[in-house]
Amino acid sequence: MKLYIKLLFILCVCSVFVGCSKDDEQTERSGFVISLDEATVDVASRATPKELGKPLDVNFRIKVVNTATGSSVYDGAFTKLIPVNAGSYELTASYGEDVELEFDTPYYTGKVTAEHQKNVNTPVSIPCKVGNALLSVVFENADRFNKLYSKYGLRVDVGESSKTIGSDETAKSLYFKAGSDVKIYFDATKKDNSPYSVDLTASLSSVLPFKAADHAVVKLSASAFGLKIEKIEVEKVTVSETIPVEWLPKPKVSGFEDITYVETDDAPQNAVIDYTASLPIQDMELTLNMQDEQYSIYNKTYTLSTLTSDDRANLGKLGIELPEVGVAKTGTINLQNLIGTMQTNAGATVDNTFSLRVKANNRWSDETASTKTYKVEVVKPEFSVKVDERNCWSREFTVDEVSITSGNAERLKENLVYQYYNGSEWVDCADRNNAKGRLQQFASRADEISTKQYKVRALYRGAISSNEVTATLETPAQLPNSDMEEWQSVKLGRTSIFGGRADFYDFLPYKSGESDIWWATKNERSRDYSVSRIKITSAPCVSYTDDPSIVHGGNKSAFIYTSGHGGTYASTIDIIYPEGAFAGSLFIGKYKWSDNTEQLNPGHAFSKRPTSLVFWYKYIPKNTDSFKVYAELKNGNDIIASGTYIPAAISSETEWVKIELPLVYVDTPDVATDIFVQFLSTEKTSFVASDFDKKKKVSFPNMPNWEVHMGSRLYIDDISLVYDK
Repeated sequence: MKLYIKLLFILCVCSVFVGCSKDDEQTERSGFVISLDEATVDVASRATPKELGKPLDVNFRIKVVNTATGSSVYDGAFTKLIPVNAGSYELTASYGEDVELEFDTPYYTGKVTAEHQKNVNTPVSIPCKVGNALLSVVFENADRFNKLYSKYGLRVDVGESSKTIGSDETAKSLYFKAGSDVKIYFDATKKDNSPYSVDLTASLSSVLPFKAADHAVVKLSASAFGLKIEKIEVEKVTVSETIPVEWLPKPKVSGFEDITYVETDDAPQNAVIDYTASLPIQDMELTLNMQDEQYSIYNKTYTLSTLTSDDRANLGKLGIELPEVGVAKTGTINLQNLIGTMQTNAGATVDNTFSLRVKANNRWSDETASTKTYKVEVVKPEFSVKVDERNCWSREFTVDEVSITSGNAERLKENLVYQYYNGSEWVDCADRNNAKGRLQQFASRADEISTKQYKVRALYRGAISSNEVTATLETPAQLPNSDMEEWQSVKLGRTSIFGGRADFYDFLPYKSGESDIWWATKNERSRDYSVSRIKITSAPCVSYTDDPSIVHGGNKSAFIYTSGHGGTYASTIDIIYPEGAFAGSLFIGKYKWSDNTEQLNPGHAFSKRPTSLVFWYKYIPKNTDSFKVYAELKNGNDIIASGTYIPAAISSETEWVKIELPLVYVDTPDVATDIFVQFLSTEKTSFVASDFDKKKKVSFPNMPNWEVHMGSRLYIDDISLVYDK
C-alpha cells in the first residue's frame, strides 16, 4: 500500500502595506509570508495547471524560533503572515501528531532557516514531507494462511505500545516515530487452537531502523513448513500535487522477457509485470492462458472494474493480487509465486501466456488490437539415479541419492519416491518398518529371496521418471564343510619302536580329492620332532570326533586342543617343553610348517557379506582358560568387517553353547573378496607346564589309546553365516 497525500499548495502574494507613517509600525507588521512547498508544473509548454480544490495548509501548525536567542516568536495555527523583527529564524511546519504507534496517523513536517530584514516582507516556502514511518503487510497466499490458521496477523511493538495488523486489516498501515526500536512478530492461532509465533525482527534488520517517510511493505507467505518473508519493500511516501487529467500521458506496462522455467526450480525473480500511471488506476485487464493442467481452469480475462469476489479469490489462489480501482498509480503484477509452482503435463512441455492492459486518466496502456503477451515455457526437471554395488546386500539395497541436472533439489526430493520393479509393477522402496526412502529391505530371509536383480528408478510426483538402473542382491553362501561332517584320514606312517609301533594319521577337514580347499590346521607343527617318532610327536592338534556324546549335530564335530608338543621341543614322553607349546587352530586358509617356521596364508576368496557368524561349541579348559574365535572379511588388503569372540575365563563347560558373533563393518564397506575364520583352543600365547596334562590318554579316529601333552579342549560344530542385511 502506498500513501499518496493530495496536498494543494498556496502561493501567497506579498502584502502591500500602506497608510503607515512610522518605521516602527512597518517593522511590527513586516515578517514572513508563509507557503508550504510552493510548486509549479510544466507540461508540454502549457501553462501551470489550475489549483484543484481548497488548500490544506490551514491545517498545519507553524513555529518560528529566533536562532540567535532560541526563543519562540510564534507557535500556532497556519497563518499567511507572521510578523518578526529582523534576524535569522528557523521555521517549522507540522501537521498531525508524531505518535508512538497507531493506525493511519501520518505526521507531516518541514523545516527551513530564513533571514528577515527590517521593513520587508520575506516570502518563505517550507517543504513538507511525511515525518513518521509506516508499515503495511501483504499476506501473499491468503487462502493458505486461512487453511493453516484460525487467526493471524502481524504484531508491531514500539516502546510500550503494541498493535496488530490482522488478516482483515491489511488496508491499514501502522505509523510510528522514525528511528524507533521496532519489534515485529507474526502471531497466529493454529487450527488445533495452539499458539504460533515467529519473531521477524532479525529478518528485517537490513531495513531497520525505519527513517522518516519510509513505508515498509512486508510480504509474507505461508506453507506447511512455516512462515516465509517473500519480499520487503521500502518506499518513500511523498506529498504530491494533482494535475489535470487531460495533460497526463497514457499508462505504461512493462514486463519480463519470455521465461523458460524448469519445473520445481526456484521461482524466477524477474517474473513481474509493472505498470505506472499519472493518476490512480481506473481499470485493468489481465488475461491468463495457461496450458498447465492444474491452472487451466483459471484461464480468462479478468477485468478490474467488473471483478467479482470469486474472481479475486481465484486470482488469490494463483498468488496474483490486483489493485483496487482508483487507489494506486503504480504497481506490479507479481507472477513469481505462480510460476514457481508451475508443472509440466506429466513431463510434457507446456506454454503459459499472460497479458496486461491498464487504464488511467481515461487512456489504456495499449490502445491497439494486439496486446503484448508474456510467455512462460515450463519444461521437466532432469534427474538420475545410480545403485552402487557396495550398497547391494543379500536382503536389501540402497539407491544412491538422486542426482539433479536441472530443477530444485529440495523441492524435487519433497515429492520424490524411489521404486523398484518386482516383475509385475513398480513398488516404492521401503524399509522393514515401511518407511519409504532410498533403502529397500526385504522381509524374507536372504536364502528365500528368489529374485536377485531389480530395475530401479526415481519418480517425481508420480509422473516424471528418472533413468532406470539395476540393483543386484548378493546371493548368500555358506562355508564349505560348515557342519564339520567332511573329514578324511590320511595315513602318514608308523611310530618308532621306542614308542611302540602304531600307525599315525593326519585329519583333513575336507573331502578326499577336493581341489578347492578351505579349511586348514596346524597339525604339521604338532607332529614335528627331534629325537624319535613316538605317539606324542605323531599326534594331531586338530581332528574330529564321532563320539555321539560329544557331537552336536550330524555325526562329527571338530576337536581342537592346546598342544604341549610341537616343533623340536616336545620330543619325549615324560618331559613337557612349554617353549614348543601352542594353541590348536582350525582356520580358513593354508598352512605350512618347515624348518621350525610357520607359513600361514589366511583366508579364501569369498564375495558375500554376512552379518554374523554362528557356531556351537563345547569347551573343557585346563585349569581356568578361554578360547578365541576370530572372523574377518576383506576387500583386497583392506578389512571391511571383523568380529572376535573370547568368553570369560571358565574352569568347566561341558554343554553345547550357541554363539552368534556379529561382524562389524566399516562405514560404507566395499564388496568382499576374501573371508577368514579361525578357532583357537586358547587365547594364550605363552605357556607353563601346568597348562597341560602330561601323557593324556586320548583316542583319535584310527588312532586308539594315544598319548599327548594336552591343554584345553575345544569342540566346534554346525558353523553358519547369517545374512540379515
